[in-house]
Amino acid sequence: MKELLKNLCDKYLLNLGLFTDFYPLERDILYPVCANVFCAADAVFDLGKFKDSMELIKDNPKVLSSFRSTVRPLIASLLSVSGDPRGEMEKYFGCYELLRKYFTNSEHLALLSLLLVRIAPAESAEDYIKRGRQIYDRMKKEHRILTTKEDVAFAVMLAFSEKTDDELIEDMEACYKLLKKRADNNSIQTVSHVLAMANGDPEDKCAKFGELYDSMIKKGRKYGKHYELAMLAALSITKFSSAEILDDISDSENFLSQHRSVGDLSEFGKEEPMSHTFLLLTIAYAGDENVSSESERHALLAARQATLYSVLVYSMMTVAPLVPE
Repeated sequence: MKELLKNLCDKYLLNLGLFTDFYPLERDILYPVCANVFCAADAVFDLGKFKDSMELIKDNPKVLSSFRSTVRPLIASLLSVSGDPRGEMEKYFGCYELLRKYFTNSEHLALLSLLLVRIAPAESAEDYIKRGRQIYDRMKKEHRILTTKEDVAFAVMLAFSEKTDDELIEDMEACYKLLKKRADNNSIQTVSHVLAMANGDPEDKCAKFGELYDSMIKKGRKYGKHYELAMLAALSITKFSSAEILDDISDSENFLSQHRSVGDLSEFGKEEPMSHTFLLLTIAYAGDENVSSESERHALLAARQATLYSVLVYSMMTVAPLVPE
């Protein structure tokens, strides 16, 4: 296993264990997402900072209902790794208000505001959001039934691309047509969004994604078709070969599966063990010096943000849980 990846796995297990021991959450799917935030920031879960951040969210008069439900632990995690939690909170609110200028208000915008401030300079955020609205309208025109408010995040992430809007739509459509028989239409549309973030011919990108998917199926993996496909698509857009990616997946999965803290999570448990690995690999690959192309690195970061969003959207498809006060 690569040293960087091994270190990430160790830190992930540490943060996962600290979270489950000191701050139990009622939705298992939140543990990997929150632990992932700490790993990406090269930080360790701090109970005091996390509780302070939860209180900051609870007591802030600007906090809307969109920020008070399932996403609150994620917000607290992001605030915990910030040097200025109150200032970071103001950034979220500012980005949220910009999003509301262009999109219908929803909990999805609250999620997107958390992700967008991580990669967009404040002075240019509105330009990306405005372009994202244009891309979303084009997506809606092509697939009116399939395109929903959940796709807003992908549209805004696609706005970071150097491609023209026409090129993005053509890329998405080509990928969608090439892959539509592999899974349900909604999942494949999400995959096409992630693949469109990267350069290259749609045929080549889809072939690599298909090779990864088929190889894992042949190895007997029970593979989900919600957020997992978006994560696999994010890995496939890197310059690493399919063989390298599969080796890293296998090594990381074997390492993590030895630890009970991973298998005990019902929604990320034994049936879909690679979900933990996918989240960590997106961090490792984005930080690997071998990913030398800035456009490729940016595409991977954008895809990772969209993937985390996809995970949380999936968690919101069920009744939002209460979180500890």
